Amino acid sequence: MNATVTQLTVDREIADAREYGACYGWQIADPDTGNQLFNVRLCSPVDQEIYLMEFKYDDYPEKPYLIEFIHPVSGIRGDKTCVPKCRHDSCFHPEGLICHPCNRKAYAGYRGLHNEWKMTGWQQIANGLINLKSILDAFYTRIADKTFYEKRMV
Repeated sequence: MNATVTQLTVDREIADAREYGACYGWQIADPDTGNQLFNVRLCSPVDQEIYLMEFKYDDYPEKPYLIEFIHPVSGIRGDKTCVPKCRHDSCFHPEGLICHPCNRKAYAGYRGLHNEWKMTGWQQIANGLINLKSILDAFYTRIADKTFYEKRMV
């Protein structure tokens, strides 16, 4: 993937997500272009828990984002204590990751939860979560619904 195309795509997606998520308090940092990553901070309106995610975007959108949860206090990365717990939902996985085709970390070669998923054409199996705004909207909707969201995993 051409790095210029990747950066332009990510910049456009960040701008769209910032505009859409402003009313929800989404905080999306400026990208670190040298390391091809940026952070997003979401706050659950149910219990005011903060969820911090790092989005790595090398080879995006050819490959999905690599999304890593980071504990906002301890700085621990990729642990179950970093992710939300929701009723009847496998998106936020107890292994401390997002188990969805929009996250590279769920594929073979990373955590390998879904060795059957192919990264090529990942958008075809991502059920509409194919850009930053839709991904964050899906996550925020989960942590904003008090009938669905429980708390941070422990």
